[in-house]
Amino acid sequence: MTSGQDRWQKMQDDIGEFTEKTFGKGTVKGKITHLSEELEEVLADPDDRHEWADCMILLLGAARCAGLDMDDLYQAMQEKMDINRKRKWGPPDEDGIVRHVR
Repeated sequence: MTSGQDRWQKMQDDIGEFTEKTFGKGTVKGKITHLSEELEEVLADPDDRHEWADCMILLLGAARCAGLDMDDLYQAMQEKMDINRKRKWGPPDEDGIVRHVR
């Protein structure tokens, strides 16, 4: 891992250790359900970087709970970006969401 990846891995480990000690083991479903609630808070105040941080904390915690470390996530993101670059994309809908058409 590069030093940047080391920093993110340390963050994911710290999140996992804190949440397990403070709240117990938890489940992926519980963390993702909580994440959906935090996303609503980001929508309510998109300038609040702490709400964004809450989402990242829950996402990294859920990934760790699922057995994924930062190397796994980094590789998966690279693979997914390769897939996305090859896709055909439709026009934005009324909310500005663009979805792939193939």
